[in-house]
Order: sequence, then C-alpha cells, then structure tokens
Amino acid sequence: MSDNIIPPEDLNIEKIFQDAFKTMVDQIVACIVNTILVGVSCVFLGITVIGLLAIPAVIGGYVESMIRMARGEKVGIGDFFKTGFNRFGTLLGASILSFLGIVIGFICLIIPGIYLMIRWYFLYQVIVDRDASVFESFKQSADMVTGQFWIILTLVILIVVIQAIGGSILVGTLVTIPYTSLLTAHIYLTINSENTEQVESIT
Repeated sequence: MSDNIIPPEDLNIEKIFQDAFKTMVDQIVACIVNTILVGVSCVFLGITVIGLLAIPAVIGGYVESMIRMARGEKVGIGDFFKTGFNRFGTLLGASILSFLGIVIGFICLIIPGIYLMIRWYFLYQVIVDRDASVFESFKQSADMVTGQFWIILTLVILIVVIQAIGGSILVGTLVTIPYTSLLTAHIYLTINSENTEQVESIT
C-alpha cells in the first residue's frame, strides 16, 4: 500500500458525508446545472454508436469537477467538458476494459463482479486527477481499495440506496447524483490523505 493512503480505521465516514453536503451547499448551482448538462449530453450521445464512445469523457470531466469542488475550488458551469475530452482515449479504454471485466465477473457467480467493481471504483478519479494511463488506473484504484474493501463496499451500498431514494422522487436525482458524486470525491481525497476541509464557503 502506498504511504500516502490512510489506514481504514482513520476513515471518518460521518465527516465524509458532512463534507460532501457542505461542498454541495457551497456550490449548489454548479452542482445541479452541471448534473443536468451531463444527463442531457449522455442522452443525446447515446443515440448513436459514435456518441456512446464519448460518454466516458463527459462523465470523466464531471468526476474531475467534483474532485475540484471537494478540494474547495470553484467550478464553473459546463467547464467539465474540456477536462474529460482531454483524456478521451484513456477514459474510453478503461471504461471498455472495466465493463468487460465486471460483466465476466458477474457471469461467474456474481461475487467476482462485485469484487472487481469495488477494486476499480476509483478508475475515473485516478485518470482525471493523476493523469494515469489505462493500465496504471487499474493498479492505482486497486491499491487505494486495498485494506479498505469492506468500507468502500458499504459506502457504495449507501450511495446506491441514496440514488434509489432520489430516483423515486420526480427531481430527486438532481440532488442525489451530485451529492453521491461528491461523496465519492471526498472518499477519494480522504483515502489519499488529502485535507478535504473547505478553506471557506464559496459564494
């Protein structure tokens, strides 16, 4: 395990949830508008095969914007597009390989698929934040999860529950998608021993 990855006992889950909420409140407009832009973009891109190939870049840019928010940086409306497409090839390659691996894992009695899904949970984060290559992203994500597997699995289950609740309400996903994305961003930064305290509220 890398020296900068904190041990599981130092993960303060309550604080991570609180930090994600505070970050979202600080940048509520950018959170909601960018979530709408991502959703609309993915719907339109999903119409064609070529468009489908661009979806990982859109999502990757959104993930990177959430990491910046979690660090206390101000994020503008729509500025996530450029970041994602700058790493188009890497995000696409990692997405295809992880999809194939997880599908094969689920075919093999489900449990291997869940295991790989958690091990590769931070693929997009290490690509957009560390500029990792396709194969480096798999290793770095797995290294981050080492020793944290059950905690990350629990957090993923909680995120799924939150998303399900949001999906049951007409516009609930406009809140739950950015909130759970920020949760993941704060988890990512916390595991890497980065201080995710907001220096000051962003207005």
